[in-house]
Amino acid sequence: MNNKKLDKVIKALKRGDDNAFDTMYEETKSIVFYTALDVLKDQALAEDIMQDTYLKVLKELDRYTFNEGFRGWIKTIAKNLSINAYNKRRREINVTVEDSPYLFETKNDDLEKRYHLNKLLKILDDQERQIVFRHAVDQETHKAIANSMDMPLGTVLWKYQQALKKLRKKGGAL
Repeated sequence: MNNKKLDKVIKALKRGDDNAFDTMYEETKSIVFYTALDVLKDQALAEDIMQDTYLKVLKELDRYTFNEGFRGWIKTIAKNLSINAYNKRRREINVTVEDSPYLFETKNDDLEKRYHLNKLLKILDDQERQIVFRHAVDQETHKAIANSMDMPLGTVLWKYQQALKKLRKKGGAL
């Protein structure tokens, strides 16, 4: 659909034509989803941002001016919402990993073991820690980790082995 036809659909949507939403959605869903996925690298989160994008579009449709280009406007909304979600998630992860005195807290863990485990995991960089944690604790396969982190399988395997070497080397020093 060209821009003029899409503008007609948007005008109908502004007038309250609910069927126009379906047409607008079909024309823009790929742009919105792949914009969010590009930023977040997480399909489920990208789908959530996609929903948020359309809610925000409906809420702020009156602000849209036709000289902007609707596809660019909706892509900007999706990108900004994705960046906000990414930053929020990163802050939550950083608080959990860096500010918590113990990464793993269960009632049955020995305090000294938890202390050493946390010191060991802080030796690793973020990617290494994520790969080791997901494989060793969450029991994910290296292939699943590679797919979700958008990395080649060989790179994930190499990083996992390098992380284990770091842990073995530093583990004796603790």
